[in-house]
Amino acid sequence: MPARESSTLVENVCYKKYCIINQLPLSLIAENAHKRNSESVCPTSTKLKRKVTVMSSGRLAKSTIRRGIEIDSFIQLIEESKKTVIQWYAYFRDVCSHKLVEVPILIGGVGQHVEIDESLISKRKNNVGRVVQQRWVFGGVDRATGRGFLELVPDRTAATLETCIQRHIAPGSIINSDGFASYQNIVNIPVLPRFQHIVVIHDQNFVDPITGACTNKVENFWKNAKRRFKSMSGTNEGMLPSHLDEFMWRGQYGKTPMDAFNNIIDHIQQWYPAP
Repeated sequence: MPARESSTLVENVCYKKYCIINQLPLSLIAENAHKRNSESVCPTSTKLKRKVTVMSSGRLAKSTIRRGIEIDSFIQLIEESKKTVIQWYAYFRDVCSHKLVEVPILIGGVGQHVEIDESLISKRKNNVGRVVQQRWVFGGVDRATGRGFLELVPDRTAATLETCIQRHIAPGSIINSDGFASYQNIVNIPVLPRFQHIVVIHDQNFVDPITGACTNKVENFWKNAKRRFKSMSGTNEGMLPSHLDEFMWRGQYGKTPMDAFNNIIDHIQQWYPAP
């Protein structure tokens, strides 16, 4: 199995996923693929087929995707081992990740307000406990639609964040941000029509009284994402990218429990078409 690497959105990289059961390559995601470092489940694994029946996997899909039941609670509902349930949860998240690679999130548009911000998604609380690697995530939310994106970033430099902005925010959008220095060149990003940029200085106001600039929506977006990780009592660092993808996937395709269930079935069929 290849060495694990940090997860970032990279260009022109092909990355093979490997089954944790039989170590065989799962699939090849082509251009602009995520380097996934989460463990995946091979649907063809005979060992897994013996363990998970069609009926039990159907129950897993329905309860996991529709209601988002946590692992420990779900194990009590079905006659499957914890290892099996964890593997199927990971498999469903892989489907979410694949869909987001296939159809990248693009928000905003000419004259539409988009709020952006960056945040630490993993850190020590009050500098107590084991030392963990700080992981910065950059995100944005379309104020009108509520749709948003999150992306792990290696740093918060202007070059890194401007690349994310070009990838996920449509040209002509009105970008709302705080006064962070890396945002100062947004209006000069080479897109047409140009981005507009309005700033709120949080030391003075939460909403700028003149321009109306604010970042309340994106901060609420962060709160919801972090609440999910808190409910899981944290997550393995290697699984973080796939959990972020599931959160974004649900925002796009799982507004209601029935939407989530119908869309995950549809996306599985797209990724693994019947012969």
